Amino acid sequence: MPSRSLAVIAPPPLKPSEPGVSAAAAASVLRRMGVGALHVDASIGWHRHLLAEDPQVRLALRRAATYADRWVYTSSVHELERALARTAEPFPGLRLGVGMIAWTEENRRMESSAELARLPGEAGPFDAYFIEVLIPELEQAGIEVAAVSLTFQQQAPAALRLLRLLKERLPQVTRVLGGPLVSCWRAAGLELPRIPDAEHLLTGSNADLERLAALCGVAATAGEAAAAGPLAPDLDQAPWDDYLAPSPVIPAALRRGCYWRQCTFCPDHLRPVQRPCPDDAVDRWLHDIAQRFPDGAMLHLTDSALAPAALAHVAQVIHRDHLPIRWHGFVRVERPFADVAFAEQLAQGGCALLQFGVESGSAEQLKQMGKGHTPQLARDVLRVTAAAGIHNQVYLLFGMPRETDEQREQTLELVRDSAPSIHAINPALLNLPLGSEMHGNPERFGITELTPFGTDLSLYDRFRCGPSDPRNEAWRWLNRRFFKDPAVRGIRAHLRTPFKANHLCFIG
Repeated sequence: MPSRSLAVIAPPPLKPSEPGVSAAAAASVLRRMGVGALHVDASIGWHRHLLAEDPQVRLALRRAATYADRWVYTSSVHELERALARTAEPFPGLRLGVGMIAWTEENRRMESSAELARLPGEAGPFDAYFIEVLIPELEQAGIEVAAVSLTFQQQAPAALRLLRLLKERLPQVTRVLGGPLVSCWRAAGLELPRIPDAEHLLTGSNADLERLAALCGVAATAGEAAAAGPLAPDLDQAPWDDYLAPSPVIPAALRRGCYWRQCTFCPDHLRPVQRPCPDDAVDRWLHDIAQRFPDGAMLHLTDSALAPAALAHVAQVIHRDHLPIRWHGFVRVERPFADVAFAEQLAQGGCALLQFGVESGSAEQLKQMGKGHTPQLARDVLRVTAAAGIHNQVYLLFGMPRETDEQREQTLELVRDSAPSIHAINPALLNLPLGSEMHGNPERFGITELTPFGTDLSLYDRFRCGPSDPRNEAWRWLNRRFFKDPAVRGIRAHLRTPFKANHLCFIG
């Protein structure tokens, strides 16, 4: 090995349809830097362990035929959810679902350093897998540095419990906690929690990747290694046959950050300006995927917003070279997507699904949000892409400052008008992120009061606009009007799955 051997570990629970991109990409970049890095998807390992006595659940969600019949698909997902619920039964007050862990006690919140201090000492549903399988595998592989990657808050119980068990059972191993969530805490100006079982607390920044390499005895810069290709799993390391999808799903970021960076409710402006992956590196990567998976693969492009030009290039290479690759990802509502020829080019080049940040049907609200599009453009984009054979998942955001029922009705009208072109809908209430333009300049948006959620690691604040509480008002309207509308009910009944876009891209 060229260095001390390192394992970058993604703890459960993540959706078991594909690898988590953060840990996998970090391991790939570290290998380019000369570190002997191994990506360990402990989330899919845990799912494999808990489903060992019920293999039909796993097999059903790996069959393409399952996705051709909505009743069969829904039944298969319900079986998985029941298996997860049974796993939580020995632990009163705990709930498990697809990519979800929560407590029934209202006062237990993972966005709290006090709660994080409590978690390592609590036995839980991940212990058997950690003790019986994962830790022995790490010992047998001769791992000397274990870096646990924390991407989502729901991974905290498993991540912190694993660090404690590593400390007890493999005390010679250097323990590191890092990942995107730690990076978000730092970017939001929060005081980082004390994690006694982690000897080092790092983020996913290039500087911290260099520090992690130094722990392994390698002096290298991360910038060139990170830019050498998409941020993606090593095609030969992930256990592709374990994931619950009908073909391999490869998550990848073509670039870090967002190229738009003007949405007033989003903290993406805190991240570095987006640097594109070179076209020739994307081309090599696409051909590597086609060679590794000649029977086909699905790309989950995880960028905050995928630029139309980047997608045009991906589609051109796939179509021109007849690569057995399809893909999906999150995009802004932009004029190129309303062009019939462009939409058809994307569809011919493997586009299965686009997730659009439509957000609102109100021109006033879109302007306040800094979205840069109009309601009519959203209608046109949805109509044209659906006609090209691309599935559309629409994201809507309610509870904005100064939002009125009239503006909410305009959003409902957009959904009604576009219902034949919408395959899934994701309505959400605004949680005001620390570091966003709205949070930094509340008076500009009519916000008169900001209130912490009551936990010191929350990345969001509650807010009021004088006597108005937009979130509560929007929630009441959603239940009274939106969710009862026939058009909305028809779209939501089309497919309701906790996997959302991860499986919607496979369903005809």
